[in-house]
Amino acid sequence: MSQLERLSEPFPKEVERTLRKGGTLLTYIPVSEVITRLNNVLGVDGWSYAVKDCHRDAVASDWIIAHVTFTATVDKQTVHRDGFGGQEVKYMKGGEKPVDLGNEFKGAVSDALKKAAQAMGVGLYLARSEEALLHEQQEPQTDADIEVATLWGNFKGFTNKFSPEQKAALGEFWNEYGGGREKPSVASATVEDLTALLEKCVQIDLGAEDVTE
Repeated sequence: MSQLERLSEPFPKEVERTLRKGGTLLTYIPVSEVITRLNNVLGVDGWSYAVKDCHRDAVASDWIIAHVTFTATVDKQTVHRDGFGGQEVKYMKGGEKPVDLGNEFKGAVSDALKKAAQAMGVGLYLARSEEALLHEQQEPQTDADIEVATLWGNFKGFTNKFSPEQKAALGEFWNEYGGGREKPSVASATVEDLTALLEKCVQIDLGAEDVTE
């Protein structure tokens, strides 16, 4: 069996993990198992990767985006593959301070490495799940989706200009209104959620409450 064939072999079911993303249940392989596969098949000195870029996205600031280049000797041939990955920033209660920004950068690089290794066959059989998700995301939006997107844009228009005190006041409102739910996102928020949040944003913006108390 060639090295390429060994790289492409399915992983044991016990090392597979699942997560829900965009309403779809995806199966993935932890980066530790990907590295183990590369070491076992290619040897510790038979592959390497370089981080070309890793930054907080200028448009979607809640995401860290990474670009890595993977280099390996596979069946006596040197190959190079690029991989791009991302990691969403998680925030502490109140939504102001990231839980561990360094860990998010590490996660983005790990995701990019897995994407590059996938181009060499590692976990490629799981790509159909990602393709299914992409197809789902590209389906025509419903009226409700469009309304949520519009309300979300209005909501971000307020929060992007709010002071830390105003954001804290909004966070306190959400903690009470949301009943323990996580900070809303464009994917999880409902029309009712965003309507309530916008009403509160208007109150805060107009100084209807003292945000310095």
